[in-house]
Parts: sequence; structure tokens; C-alpha cells
Amino acid sequence: MDLIETRDELCTRCYACVRACPVEAMHAANGAVRADGDTCVGCGACVGECAHGAIGFTDHTQFVLDLLAHGDAAAVISPGFPGAFPDDDPLRVIGALRVLGCATVWEAAAGAEMVASAYRAALESPSGRTVITSTCPAAVRLIEVHRPELVQSITPVATPEVAASRAARAAGYSRVICISPCAAFRLECCRTCRGDETRAVQNVEGGPDAVLTFSELRDLFDRLGTHIDQCAPSAPDVTAEGPGRMLPFPAGLLHSLDRSGRAFREGAVSATGLRECLEILDAISSRGIVASLAEVSLCRGCADGPAYPQGLGAWRRRQAILSYISVMEGAGREGVGGTPILEQLTRQGAGEIDLLRTFSSGPSPASVPADPREQAAFDPHSGKPDANQPRRTERGRPTRSASHGFAADSEPVDMVAYSPAMESVIALMQKVCSVSSTVLITGASGVGKEVVARYIHRTGNRSCEPFVKINCAAIPETLLESELFGYEEGAFTGARRSGKPGLIELASGGTLFLDEITEMPMALQAKLLQVLQEKCLVRVGGTRQIRVDARVIAATNRDIERAIKEGRFRNDLYYRLNVIPIRVPSLVERAGDIAPLTYHFLEKWGARYGRPHQISREAREALEEYNWPGNVRELENVLEFLVVTVDAPVIGIEHIPAHIRSARGKDAAEVRVSGIMPLRRAVDEVERQLIERASETYPSTYAIARALGVNQSTIVRKIQRLANDRGE
Repeated sequence: MDLIETRDELCTRCYACVRACPVEAMHAANGAVRADGDTCVGCGACVGECAHGAIGFTDHTQFVLDLLAHGDAAAVISPGFPGAFPDDDPLRVIGALRVLGCATVWEAAAGAEMVASAYRAALESPSGRTVITSTCPAAVRLIEVHRPELVQSITPVATPEVAASRAARAAGYSRVICISPCAAFRLECCRTCRGDETRAVQNVEGGPDAVLTFSELRDLFDRLGTHIDQCAPSAPDVTAEGPGRMLPFPAGLLHSLDRSGRAFREGAVSATGLRECLEILDAISSRGIVASLAEVSLCRGCADGPAYPQGLGAWRRRQAILSYISVMEGAGREGVGGTPILEQLTRQGAGEIDLLRTFSSGPSPASVPADPREQAAFDPHSGKPDANQPRRTERGRPTRSASHGFAADSEPVDMVAYSPAMESVIALMQKVCSVSSTVLITGASGVGKEVVARYIHRTGNRSCEPFVKINCAAIPETLLESELFGYEEGAFTGARRSGKPGLIELASGGTLFLDEITEMPMALQAKLLQVLQEKCLVRVGGTRQIRVDARVIAATNRDIERAIKEGRFRNDLYYRLNVIPIRVPSLVERAGDIAPLTYHFLEKWGARYGRPHQISREAREALEEYNWPGNVRELENVLEFLVVTVDAPVIGIEHIPAHIRSARGKDAAEVRVSGIMPLRRAVDEVERQLIERASETYPSTYAIARALGVNQSTIVRKIQRLANDRGE
């Protein structure tokens, strides 16, 4: 059974999922998109990228209900479950599982304590190589299929979920359901002997029969009308004693192996996130790492798993998990928290549990899709990928706000800046990245204001939290309030039954990027000002104050002071936003960056489309001499056009668009006067020519003033005088 399914009726053929897949398991063929089950690792990148709900994890809900109907199913619940229900009592969630029909509930964290001795035995055996450990099925699958040479380095020990499942079976429960933060745990299901009931993707002996994600569990409660707050609180029947509940956090396995809370073994390293995992795996392959032990996970701990209910910030999830840990430790001390797993197995008369697992190298990833022409047309990764480099994709996450949450920003920031005009901008960005002060970014359209905002976020202390972009001009005014602030049940006709968090709420803990802020309606400006001042908001139709902690970065390409004078923007909001102003210069002002940007974009688009190109000196000089009214965005679009359309290996001057070629030499034209004339008149003539030439070259009076070395007010006054002279 496959992990990923496609709903063709919802697919718009945008192929964002194909571009997002880090292992090229998504393929376009015959107008449809399919996941290759042999190479898919279950990371969920394609699911998170699809804005239309056309890509999703295969649903196990009905199969789980069938298992529960037998009355003897054990639930093994991953320790991150309180993060999926941060507003509910975790013990009442356990009670709700019993209402669903679970005969017993076991903490998967107890499995971590079971496997501790097996890990120690495996790790203390000298191997002469870096030992890899992981409780992340997606990371293990990545190694099995895409790094098969490292399979022998994986510690041959079962994950805590599989260990707890085997223990539950040994205790007499023939059916086991795992409740987890990630559909990739379906890679650990066993293949049952009950015919068509199996939901195993690959057979792991003793694993669960089915996996229900936290998101599916929450939907199941809603569908069946199970109200958690009305269920009796109940502790798990089998619980962890030590730090096994730390599994959802980064390096959680290392902490769970050591009751002191320190890393289990000296020389251990932890890699979280796809980029870090690939770097560590490559270093292990090349023996470029000295570590004795490496723990790898494709998420930043299971607390950031892709199958949590949408709209829950990572910080809220983590706080809920930590609160549950505190409650259960207190219950354990008081002797009311459930039975430790080893004691439970002794009571049941269970024999020794096999905690080992074997791993196998998967099939080699297919390098050619079913229809190579269609794949080349829509898949920017159709060339051979460089596993050392992160994918450079345009995520567009905020457009999915209506039904999707936000994860930590994983988009690499392409900051190419060598010119003196950018030195002060970069210096200021580096100063503000690790503080929470509000930033206002100004500059012409296409200069890279969003790149600056992402750079500040990615290099700051909120980089592990969401980056939420809101384009204030792109959302209709009638929807903007509910999108920004969210709404409660019954707020308006068509509102969701459970309400919906707004984008500001989803950004809590991370960065909120308000693009085109001057386009925000005046009524909403007042509400936004209140959020900035009080750090809390009220959803549409609600009365409850919700705390938010988001670093705000705003941007505009308009003259914001003029908007204030015209009554289109509140001056008090401007002062609240303009704590740290950053002006991004136009491309003409940073002409020294045109050549580096040219080579950067040629490399970027050449790698993406598998069409590497060089550029001749004459062609590059033509680009450098053009005034670029569309700034960096226009330059990138032109270079993408050239990469796609030029078949020759070298882009020559003949390939450059005609409007750019025709602009060559204009700036080199002489400024002159005709014959002998009064000096004052000659000075006026030269001044006129210089101002007209600069007006054709530079996009703003500010840029003209900088180029001519005078004040902006002087330029404005002289341009007005020239216009009056022409009128006369």
C-alpha cells in the first residue's frame, strides 16, 4: 500500500508537489501526478506543498475503526500527542481513546526505555565507523533507498513504537494501532495474516497493524461526535518511567537513552531537518565526520511532524508536551500513573521481547519518468540532483492559509550582494536578525524585499519557527479580516464549525511578513495596531483574547509618508512599524551586483532545467548597461527566458532581447551644448540634459539625487521647473 495518494479531480497540474519532493519520488505522466512507492520516503513535503488538497497521505481511518470493532485492539500512542490537543487535558484524550473502543492504551515512550539496553549493547560494540540511530521512519527509508551504502551503519534496533507494539502483542493483544505525528510510521506496519486487512507499506515484523495520525484522530473524534472535554480523564495503562517522553524533541532518542538527560555517548551528533540529514549522511559516506554516533530525523523532532492538525504553532505543541511530561512524572511519584512496561510484561507472563530489526537496501531510484518529455516540461529537478545542495523552490506557503498551517521556513535564501550600496543594508540586517524589533522594508517593486525579510528570519533566533507571508493587496478586502485574525464558529455564513486561526495567530513564535502594507484597509490598520501594541488578538465573532508572539516585518513599494498625508495610512501604525527602517536600493543603484546576479541566476535556472549555459562578455555588458525598471525580478526573468530558449552553450549578444540591446550606449552619449552662448544658459542646458538622462535611467527622484550628488528636494524642484518650461 502506498503512503501518498492523489485526488485527480482536485489537481490543477501546477506540479508544485513534483518540485517539492526532495527525493524525486513524485512524477508527472499523462497529465497526472503519482508518487513512486519504491522511492517515496514519506516525508510529507509534497502534501505540505499542495495548495489544493490534491495530494494527501493515504487514510487509515476506516481500517482503524474496523480493528476497534473487534474489541481487543491496543493503542500505542506516541509521546507527542498532547501537542495535537493543546487546549485539552491529555488524560481526557486518553479517556476519549477508550470511548472509541481501545481495549488498552500504551505509551510509545515506554518502548524507548525498552530499547535502551539494546541500543547500548549495539553502540558499545566497536565498529570503526559512525553509528546511525533514528526513530524517524522517513529518515531510515531515506537511507535504505537513497543511501544504501550506509544501511550497515544503522543500529539494528527497533523503534520505540515497534518495540511497544511487540510488547503489546506479547501481552495478548492481537491487534495494535499506532497513533503518531507522521504517516511515515506506516512504513513500520506489519503484514498481517488477515488477507485484505493489511495496511503495510513494507513488512516490519511485530509492528502495528495500522497507523492513525494525530490529525486523523482529531478528525475522527469530530466525525463521531466524541467531545474530549466530556470524557473521563484516564492515565495510560502502560507508561514510561524515565526520559522516554523526550522523544518528540530534537535529539530526543539520545536524551531518552540517558536518564541524566545528557547525550548518551560522547562524540554524538544530532541532525534534524532534510538539509542537515543529507549533510551528515554525506559526511559519513566520505568519512568526513569524527562523530561516533549520529541521530538523524527529517523533522526537527516529532513535535514538528507533518501530520499534526493544521493551525497549531510549534511552540504551543512543545509547551503542551512539556506540561504532560510534568503531570505524568508527578503521577508516577504518587503511584497513580499506570504500570511500567517491564512490570506489565512480567504480570502478563510475556517472554523476552525481540528488540532487533533488520534493514535492507531498497530499489535504486528511477532516473527516467514514465514520460520523459512531460517530466522535463514540468519538473525542474529532471536533471540529476546534487544531494549536497538544498532544493531551491518557491514555496508560496501563505497562499494555503485557508486550510493549511505553517512549518518552519525551509526555503534557502539567495542573497547575492557585493556592491557598496548593499553593504549598509546587510550590516543592518545582521544587527536586527536576533532581536524582535519591528522592521519596515521599503524599495521599488522587484528589488528583493521578501528576500531581505526571509534573510532576517532565517539568520535570527526564530528560524525554527514559521515564516508567514501576507500580501495585503492580494486578499480581497471582504476576506482580509478573517484571513488575518481568524474567526470563531458561527461568525458568518459558511464559517467552519470549529472556527479557524488567522495568519497572525499561525505566525506566533515566528515571523509575520506583511507585504504591501500600504494596501491594507484603514479599518484593519487599527486592529493590526492593537495587535502590535498588546500582543494579543480577538478572532472575528469571538470574545477571547489570544496571545501572539510574532516578530513583524512589513514592506511596501509605495511612498508611505505620502499615503499618510493623503489619509490612506495611519501615522500611529507607521510609527509602530518603522522602528527599524531598511531601504533596499534599486538594481541601478547597485549596478555592481548585476554581473554576480547574472551568473547566480544562470546557475540556478541551468541546474533546475538541466540546461547549463555560459554568457559572453558582450551579452553580460548589455545586461549591465540596461536600467532594469523591474529590478532584480526582471533580471531573473530575462535570464530564465534565456536559459530556456537558447540552445547554444554560450548566450551571446544576439540572444539578448531587443529592448535591452537597443538601450546600449544611451548612457555613454555625450552631454553637450551647441556653439557659444552665455555661461548661465550653457549651465542650464547641461543641467537639463543630465536630469533628463538620469530620469530615463533611475526609477525615483531619490535615486536621481544620489546619482547627481544633490538633495532629493532639489531634484524635485528642478524637474517641476523643467516641466513648467516645457508647458510654456
